[in-house]
Amino acid sequence: MNKFLEELIELNRLERRLQELEPIEKSIKAPLLRLEAKKKKVLDEFDKIVNEIRNLKVKISQSELLIAELKDKLKDIEEKQSRIKSEKEYKALQIEEELAKEQINVANEEIERLERIIEQKEEKKAELEKELEKIDADITLTKLDVDKKLETIEAQKKTIYEKINNLVSQMNPQIYRFYEKIKRWAGISAVTPVRKQACTGCHMRISDKVYAEVVKGEDITTCPHCGRVLFVESEDDLKDDK
Repeated sequence: MNKFLEELIELNRLERRLQELEPIEKSIKAPLLRLEAKKKKVLDEFDKIVNEIRNLKVKISQSELLIAELKDKLKDIEEKQSRIKSEKEYKALQIEEELAKEQINVANEEIERLERIIEQKEEKKAELEKELEKIDADITLTKLDVDKKLETIEAQKKTIYEKINNLVSQMNPQIYRFYEKIKRWAGISAVTPVRKQACTGCHMRISDKVYAEVVKGEDITTCPHCGRVLFVESEDDLKDDK
């Protein structure tokens, strides 16, 4: 087989191996990513409850301020009552006093209602805190397992990259540029086998003449339909596919 063709086949094989590691790496990281997504969701809910509690406390403070103002108003009414000179003034102050007392009762009821809501939300907040602690513990354990598995993947990738770099450094620069040019549009299928006398890249049948050239492997032969580099798989390649 042509030396340049052998190099292109080997380079493509190594790059395919790198690509095959991507979904494996992704599946290894998946459990950790799921836990981190779960943590973010719980944190968002936790932050929402914290803000809700803060807003409820502000409302309680506003109600307490209103009660204080109304109590001052009642004192003022009491002082005025000691100086009234007519029945009309007495009734006006009485109405004003009853209204202030009613507003105080309403404000106190509102404070009680808000405090009950805060109590419920504090309970939920405590539950979320416990859940976050558990998720953090799970993340720590999962990360140890993921990191260990990724070390193996990274070691494999490092070995493959070293082989690729060594191979590229020995290749004819023109052949390498030719390969990269095809790879820009064909991707990892820039070098592809012929099966049943058809290019496995574009799945178009090639002529007997072109097929004979591919079988000989004396030169780099490209698919007349798509331009990918063609080759005939060895028995070892076929066994790997199986």
